[in-house]
Amino acid sequence: MGKFDDKIHELFFEIGLRIHKTTNDPQYVFSPANAPWRHERDVLTQFWPLDEDKFWPGKSYDLHGYVDVIAAGKVHPDYGRPNILNIRYLDEVARINDYIINNLTIPIELEGKQFEIAYTDLCMRYDWACYLNDHITMLMPKTRWGNFSGPFAEFASDIINTQVNITYPIGWRGTEPIYFGALVGAPNIVDEEGHFDYASAIRLTYNTREGKVDEYGIQWRLKLAQWLTNKDKPVSEILEFGINHNMTLPQGLQDVADTLAPKFVGTCVILFTFSFLVSVVLKRHSNMQVTIDWVRSKPLVAAAGLMTPILATVTSFGLILWCGQLYNAIVNVSPFLILCIGIDDLFIMSAEWHRTDPKQSADRRIAKTLSEAAVAISITSVTDITTFAVGCYTTLPGVQMFCMYTAVQCFFCYFYQIIFLGPVLAYAAELEQNEKHVLLFKKAEDPEKVLDKKWRLWLLSGSVDRLKERKPSKRCKIAEESVGGKEEKLGWSEKVHKHDDEHSSEETLVNKIFREIIGPFILQRSTQICALLLYIVYISLAIGGCLNLKEGLDPKLLVRPSFYLSKFYEIIDETFWREGLQMQVVVSNPPDLFNFESRRNFDKMMAEFENTHYTMKPNATMFWLRAFDRHLETELDELNIVKPNSSIEWYHRCRDWLLVAGGRRLWQMDMVWSDDINQNKLEAFRFQLGLRNYRSPTDHTASCKLMREIASKYPQYNVTTFHEYYPFADQYLELTPSLFQNMAMDLLTILIVSLIMIPEWKCAISIVLSIASINVGVLGFMSFWGVNLDSVSIITVIMCIGFAVDLSAHIAYAFSQSSGNSHKRAVAALETLGWPVFLGASSTVLGILLLTLVDAYIVQIFFKTVFLVINFSMLHGLIFLPILLMLIVRDPKEETPKTNSESKNDLEMKIAA
Repeated sequence: MGKFDDKIHELFFEIGLRIHKTTNDPQYVFSPANAPWRHERDVLTQFWPLDEDKFWPGKSYDLHGYVDVIAAGKVHPDYGRPNILNIRYLDEVARINDYIINNLTIPIELEGKQFEIAYTDLCMRYDWACYLNDHITMLMPKTRWGNFSGPFAEFASDIINTQVNITYPIGWRGTEPIYFGALVGAPNIVDEEGHFDYASAIRLTYNTREGKVDEYGIQWRLKLAQWLTNKDKPVSEILEFGINHNMTLPQGLQDVADTLAPKFVGTCVILFTFSFLVSVVLKRHSNMQVTIDWVRSKPLVAAAGLMTPILATVTSFGLILWCGQLYNAIVNVSPFLILCIGIDDLFIMSAEWHRTDPKQSADRRIAKTLSEAAVAISITSVTDITTFAVGCYTTLPGVQMFCMYTAVQCFFCYFYQIIFLGPVLAYAAELEQNEKHVLLFKKAEDPEKVLDKKWRLWLLSGSVDRLKERKPSKRCKIAEESVGGKEEKLGWSEKVHKHDDEHSSEETLVNKIFREIIGPFILQRSTQICALLLYIVYISLAIGGCLNLKEGLDPKLLVRPSFYLSKFYEIIDETFWREGLQMQVVVSNPPDLFNFESRRNFDKMMAEFENTHYTMKPNATMFWLRAFDRHLETELDELNIVKPNSSIEWYHRCRDWLLVAGGRRLWQMDMVWSDDINQNKLEAFRFQLGLRNYRSPTDHTASCKLMREIASKYPQYNVTTFHEYYPFADQYLELTPSLFQNMAMDLLTILIVSLIMIPEWKCAISIVLSIASINVGVLGFMSFWGVNLDSVSIITVIMCIGFAVDLSAHIAYAFSQSSGNSHKRAVAALETLGWPVFLGASSTVLGILLLTLVDAYIVQIFFKTVFLVINFSMLHGLIFLPILLMLIVRDPKEETPKTNSESKNDLEMKIAA
């Protein structure tokens, strides 16, 4: 079987790796497939497709070749952020900017020749000119704007002093507006006009072309990020930089995934050590010395139990990638889950093995082990598979991807437990039957004969006389009688064959503890009352936590604090998220802007947009219509040109104005005219609103909802709003419905599976109630531990259902299989599976301990959620669930009567023994 297993997983894994496709797009992973933002972006794409030769920062919406840099002075321990407008800091920013534009190059090879290309070779352009962050010079003292002499000096000085106005949020260069709200962060306004004397940060943008030169653009952007964030050789002693581009978040997610690889190896080592220690059986000798019994110990089974989930992971990843599905770093957490699930089932199987009679043959013991353990393992495996399969139907692609990978891994874990772990256990059983050393595969030494040789006693000895009481002659005689057709002689006396139906007399200490101490303790009335009070406190705190659970995943939490993107989010949180960002508003069905009633209604809509908690006032709105209105007023006041008196004239003069307007380059990008030049009709236009109070995921969600609500009030204009954080906002809006949908479907699935596989319907319902209670507890206590409800935590909540199923289903199934009154059945359930359930939970906690060393929010969520669910599952499985079963299953169950005849298969097993 081992070679067959190897061929399966090597085939899938190797082929899968050759053809695997990775998705690094956070918008795809963390945003619903049918999210509204996708339609909103398509509207912008329809009217304003990206033009690399007509590019202007602030007007783009779906540009991949951008680099966003925020420069700020290093924080002083006493005075905080220094004033970036100080000439010392501005000169340093100018030096860095000049180096990036002119000196930061990448090597390329064309037609066998080597070239160095710079930003100016790759940049997006407007009228053949790159955007070079000219606002750095504008923020400097006007004496630094240029060296003018002669007659030109007086002319230049007049232009500088009268035509240029540096104000916030919009400044002016003649009649051309400059949106300083997105260029300077957290300014200190000194007058009503918006002049400022302090700012904490300056924003720089670098935009490279896509298409044929995108490959070089990517190299240049990565080199820029590496240069600016080099901690060994910092580019400046007084400045620090936050940098963001289209690859930073995928790189940050991969950085988190890369930190998990060594932790997975460490987890395997810890779990193997734990499983090995649990598999060891100790033996007390005649001299009262306790050593390892190398015949009864099962380290081979422990190793196989660990290899099973590893093989399942390798096979699953290979098969899924081979089928053409996408891969993302978010699925790298799933092997930890599968590893813990596989170890849990190992303990169940090992516990059932140790409960079999050692005087029986190996195949008889294996049959009894599998007959007891297979159903319990099947219940948990099937529910795990179906639970994660249901999760594939959520609207969040990241959750879909994780659930798909995990469901397939659960299937293969169950598959390998049947074709790999089972045979290994059978092989180890034969070694025990033949009294062979489990590691050396030779006859173990009799401990009584080597008591004086310490090292042989510790390393080579084992139980070699335990099976001498077996009476094969009677079995053979009965088998012969069966073969000879004497069926009337098949009756076995209760006394002779008692050991065939009972478990081993060599019971473990922990079974005795659960039967004689823990079980009776739970049966006490006072214990049950205390448990009821404890549950009331638990569920009250859990519900309170659920009511206070916050939604949303802050993008800065997706990466490790040491990753350079976290500095970008830190600085932008201090500055531009407070105030200054812009959002796009598209009017796809423009009204007649000359008509008084239409204009009044439109102005009413503008007032709603500009007077919310999340938008800045009208002075932060970049809108061509208001610039044109000022132009008409200026013509009337200064040139005595009357205003248009008809709609046709209004649009005609508007189009003429665009030829001479100071903001022509900006306004032309916001207007889409009819193809018929004679109509002078606007097909669509847009404007930009200044945003404020846009810091937290809650703000992103509330602002998104509010903007869409305002737009929906004016369907006649077909208004569309869009911001680059809308994909995250749509994720937040989908979280709660997706969570309840998944939990409801999972619980229904678990109920169906439990009703099919557990004979008593009350036991099946108790499993669902237990899982629901555990999930409420996990969600509630997550809020107390500082975990928000987001796509990552939803993954872990779905995952925790699998853990909860494992522990609850084992106890409920053992209860349903026990006989006697409800009290005896509860004690029997705890005696049978209480210890393996405890071991499984303990191994899971040990397996995830190393994750506490990973300084990543995603991994910490995984640890916290698993830690909560394991502890709550143990609390329910070992206390609450047995008491609930005793209360709801009142009717006693009669013991299955022993038959006087056995099946032919049983007899054949005995013959083989």
